Amino acid sequence: MAEKDKPYYLFKICLLGQAAVGKTCLAKRLCLDTFDLNTKLTIGIDFYTYDFPIRVIKDQEDYIRLSLWDFGGQEQFKKLFPYYINGANGVLMVFDLTNLQSLINLDFWYEQLSIQKISNVPRIIVGTKNDLIVTEDKKNNLIIEQYLQNHDERFYYRTSSKVNYNVSLVFNELAKFILDQSKLDYDQLI
Repeated sequence: MAEKDKPYYLFKICLLGQAAVGKTCLAKRLCLDTFDLNTKLTIGIDFYTYDFPIRVIKDQEDYIRLSLWDFGGQEQFKKLFPYYINGANGVLMVFDLTNLQSLINLDFWYEQLSIQKISNVPRIIVGTKNDLIVTEDKKNNLIIEQYLQNHDERFYYRTSSKVNYNVSLVFNELAKFILDQSKLDYDQLI
């Protein structure tokens, strides 16, 4: 990928979910290819960028820049949400697979997206910490499936930032979702 001044497309991606579900670990794994078991809670908002190569019309190679906005999930930062979400092109709704209450707590973020009138923004539900799931729990899987159905969600992925499982895939899929929903020209993400 040849570097140039401006990306072909620039997308603002917001990571939503309660504190300690793994939003920062997802962003750091994608952008810095690192994992820290002792990640500190995000205070306010952290920013990361990541460039995806893209093949556009006539086999021209370029890149998409993802501007990741990692929002602290603590209660005191929730009042900043209208400023944070403004201009978002895509959203990752993040929960911890080892704490299904964090999935239920995504309802707050759905409500906030609705209040801000951006509930149709491309989004993907992301279950983190898949590496900590020792045995599959049918009851938990049914709860997740029912939650996705109740919210009419088509896109759901399990990830692990620790072992780098599906992290790049999630962001790649969200970028494609944005491109397709916005009817932007491209041949393929590389």
